[in-house]
Amino acid sequence: MDSLTTDDFPSLRFHTDDFPTESRAEMLRDIIRSKFLRLKITPLSNWPLRVEGSLRVLPGLGMLSAYTLGFRIERTPECLTDGNDSVCLCFVLAGRAFIGQARQDITLAHGEATLLSAAETSTIIFPGTARSIIVSLPASALAPRVADLDKTWMQRIPRESEALKLLAAYLGFMQHEMALASDDLRHQTAIHVYDVVALAVRSASDASEHLPGRGVQGARLHAIKADIIDNLGRPDLSIELIAARHGMTSRHLRRLFAGERTTFSDFVLERRLARAHRLLTNSNRPNIAIGTVAFECGFGDLSYFNRSFRRAYGTSPSSIRDDGGGAAEQSDLAQFRARRDARS
Repeated sequence: MDSLTTDDFPSLRFHTDDFPTESRAEMLRDIIRSKFLRLKITPLSNWPLRVEGSLRVLPGLGMLSAYTLGFRIERTPECLTDGNDSVCLCFVLAGRAFIGQARQDITLAHGEATLLSAAETSTIIFPGTARSIIVSLPASALAPRVADLDKTWMQRIPRESEALKLLAAYLGFMQHEMALASDDLRHQTAIHVYDVVALAVRSASDASEHLPGRGVQGARLHAIKADIIDNLGRPDLSIELIAARHGMTSRHLRRLFAGERTTFSDFVLERRLARAHRLLTNSNRPNIAIGTVAFECGFGDLSYFNRSFRRAYGTSPSSIRDDGGGAAEQSDLAQFRARRDARS
């Protein structure tokens, strides 16, 4: 099945705040499944499920537009039993998304898009506040317009793409109920979207951006590092937690850090100690307790914090605090790295 049916269903707007808390995920899943795609929908850990969006279905075309907060959607093996083999364009309008399909992964920033197959399992994770549009169209409609369609999955369509900008305008047009009042106009709009999606995909292929090379991996690792830094104060911060938040295995995450000749644990320790150094030398908190510093930086063991700090900086946390760190000409992070490299 690679087509969508409208059944006199032009559009629907929804907000999870309007649903009972205990059944939000189920109700949202049922709404989307009824006219769009069968999806597994879950909030990320420590985030409430909060989605505000709209669902629009035209002949042979569907559009799911959503504002989300810490959100994961998946096409699991169970979801594939719906027989839907449409092509899905994931378009990130704000925020970022981590996407995985067919043993490939890609990180999309705002203004970027990629093409997925609904016939294969996939995962899309929005790690924070995001706005996105997922467009579903029949593979049979796109295949004549894009050579070797099967080779275009998971390629990045950059925000600079003029075709993608034109697509954004078309999708904005589709949001207006009265603008698509006639069946003929709906049909023509769907055909225009096919043509523009095909143009965007072809232009990305011509730019040879479909290979998941070091640039993609580097962008993903950068996003992961930013997430770690945002969560340094959590005593339960672990590679398993971060990997789950970014939709990957712990083994995969270890490989990403290994590519930079470091480890997850070393990166976390380095950043926690650097943060501790900044707190201890902060003139606005001259008498801060060492235990408070350790706790705020995610250390659950004060003895371990003291030992690690001394190894990194060659002196105790209290000494750094008492002299205000004024004798140090290097940055705290540079000091740590210099001592670490000297030991290796």
